[in-house]
Amino acid sequence: MREQIIFTENDRIAVIAPHPDDECLGASAALLLAPDRCDIFVLSDGSHGCKERSMEEEAIVRKTQFENEMEYVKPHSWHWFGVEDTKLNEHKELGMQIDFTPYTKIFLPWLKSFHPDHVAAAEMCIDAIRRQHAKAECWSYEINVPFYKPTHYIDITEIEEEKRKLVRFHADQNGQENVNLSLNAFRAAQMLAFPEYKYVECYEKVKTE
Repeated sequence: MREQIIFTENDRIAVIAPHPDDECLGASAALLLAPDRCDIFVLSDGSHGCKERSMEEEAIVRKTQFENEMEYVKPHSWHWFGVEDTKLNEHKELGMQIDFTPYTKIFLPWLKSFHPDHVAAAEMCIDAIRRQHAKAECWSYEINVPFYKPTHYIDITEIEEEKRKLVRFHADQNGQENVNLSLNAFRAAQMLAFPEYKYVECYEKVKTE
């Protein structure tokens, strides 16, 4: 049975994004339901995201798109590390540059993702959380590829259109909206006890102790 994640007024939330757009594809609920308590950390520059541009041009485009999204969301804070896309595995020290101790909830990419940057980001952050003895609840978010056994969920039916707006800020990442919202619709369809759910984000609990 999947458990519902509920945000409270006392929460402080961190969302770790290997690339600019992962934050809204996988954890839009945190950005939209608790923006004033949410800090977003983008680790890479997304510079490999478009073959039609040079890496330098694409890095500028991706950062501008992300900044526009953040201007719309107005989170508590956002942080851009700017490591070259696909190279996160060479920068494992990044995890310790984030102080995880103030947070009550942390959203991370999936350790079993097909994308090496997602795996590297998850590994370095989980290691940092453990080394810092942070006490937050931690979950992986899913993007495109479904989890084997999701443990938690958030109903995003009421904010589905808002999620689409966030994804559309990253216009050069073609197809992400359809793929990811289809995954959210699939997850909702699985929850037979809640026929009113039309879109659901699913997560997998991460053990950090």
